[in-house]
Amino acid sequence: MAAMGGVHGQGGISRPLADGRLAVRLTMPSGKRLTRMVPAMTDGRLQRRRAEALLRELRDAREADLEPASQTLAAYLRSWLAGLRDARHARIRPRTLEFYTMIVEQHIVPELGGRRLEQLSERHIQGWLDADTGSARSIHHHRAVLRRALNAAVRLRIIARNPAIAIELPDVDDFAGDPLTAVEAHRLLEATSGDRLGPFWRLALVTGLRSSELAGLAWDDIDLDAGALSVRAQLARQAGRWVRVPPKAGRTLERLAIGPISTSLLRAHKVRQAEERRPEWTYWGLVFVTASGQPWGRSELLRQFHLACDLAGVSRRRVHDLRVSSATLLQELGVEEPIRMARLGHATTAMARHYAIARNELDREASTKIEEAIG
Repeated sequence: MAAMGGVHGQGGISRPLADGRLAVRLTMPSGKRLTRMVPAMTDGRLQRRRAEALLRELRDAREADLEPASQTLAAYLRSWLAGLRDARHARIRPRTLEFYTMIVEQHIVPELGGRRLEQLSERHIQGWLDADTGSARSIHHHRAVLRRALNAAVRLRIIARNPAIAIELPDVDDFAGDPLTAVEAHRLLEATSGDRLGPFWRLALVTGLRSSELAGLAWDDIDLDAGALSVRAQLARQAGRWVRVPPKAGRTLERLAIGPISTSLLRAHKVRQAEERRPEWTYWGLVFVTASGQPWGRSELLRQFHLACDLAGVSRRRVHDLRVSSATLLQELGVEEPIRMARLGHATTAMARHYAIARNELDREASTKIEEAIG
């Protein structure tokens, strides 16, 4: 047998075998010896680097006690979540991590958590999902989290394949949203013209920004003289405190145009905010804060939006439907798809094809059209 190199207890990599492969071996805490093979390559240095990377992965798995022969799914999932949470360079957004944690602890662990990782099968997962009493969309979310976690286990060579892939799922009815008409949008803005969130609803309609992007919008992001704003961050809850994190997707337009009506309202809003500010307030630098100077949370924004809808005499909707309304109104006003997509921050095939025509002048024209439409 080819000799193994390395420090005792740290595993090792064999010299090339007769068929040119390299054997990577490591002993797990239970005493079981794991062996992984690196295929033969013409580039010996590249083969060696891959073997060394594989050995590091096995050592990481051992340190996290992820041996599939003894590890339960619950222990693995919690270790996986801890790795996502503690990574020096975040691979996942804080809110997404919270969502994953909720699904793991409330839906996966109670039903499947006691099974050993290496014994988890398609039959177990299919039975779990078939018995799920949640909505079809929730079932898709539950499977998606488990699939992503087990994909990580496959990459770490903890398991050979992912049993969460070949699973039948219920059909999901896509809900495109419930956009406001131009008349409804006008009524909403008219009814809330004197409210501290009036400019929020207007900007949501004019720019199509996500509510988290508007909640995280800072005064430094707005150029009132030029009538433009930049999307540099969004608001998120992390470890019990508010933080500004990078926006959901990169944008082809660095600045979005806002019309003179929106600019005028923002000037007045800035003056009122300065008059309301109290010495005990924490200064966030945000455009939109509550009466006590705090950032707006999602649930409170929804409650305020429902109150605004009631006041305007329009049916209650999701806050996200303001973004849907912006996209719909732009389309109805004849704004070309590349400009709509650039303004909304969507990365689509159509956007890629027409990237070159998404210019600031056309964005300004789109802003003017939608402002005139909603009044």
